[in-house]
Amino acid sequence: MDFQGHVLVVTSTFYLLFLFFHSPLQTHASSSTKLIESVCKNTIDNANCLKALESDPRAVKASRLKDLAKIALELAAANATESKAYIDGLLTKNHTEPIKQCSFWFEAVVGSFRSALRELDEDVLSANYDSKIAGDDADSCENALALGKVQIPSISTRNNYAKLYSSIAFEITNLL
Repeated sequence: MDFQGHVLVVTSTFYLLFLFFHSPLQTHASSSTKLIESVCKNTIDNANCLKALESDPRAVKASRLKDLAKIALELAAANATESKAYIDGLLTKNHTEPIKQCSFWFEAVVGSFRSALRELDEDVLSANYDSKIAGDDADSCENALALGKVQIPSISTRNNYAKLYSSIAFEITNLL
């Protein structure tokens, strides 16, 4: 290869690298990550917030806070719905008062997240409030277990996730 051919190859390589590292996709992903990080740093568990939001490709691609809020509330409602079904399954096998109370409280958690999702476009303050209340309802379930002197780690784990999603949704809606 002659000198001019070598220069052309090197120049082309640098040009392609420049385009790759400065492409809109790279910038978009970077700004989305910053959006997620800006929310998660104020939640009750930064590391698990990052894991939760970054596990959904839609969240990683979100460029607007309102879009991220919708995705987070959808994740929260889905998680709470699964938790409610799990608790109801336990209730059929073990019909104790603390599990009955947790079933009741998780119905409220699901309702609060769904309500917040509906309110997102109309009344952000109400969405913010309902996001916070969902975590309080999960705390009520945990308190029912403690008062009944019952330890059910699988329910406690679900309470912790509900509180995490509550914190995430609260922080996002607080920024809108």
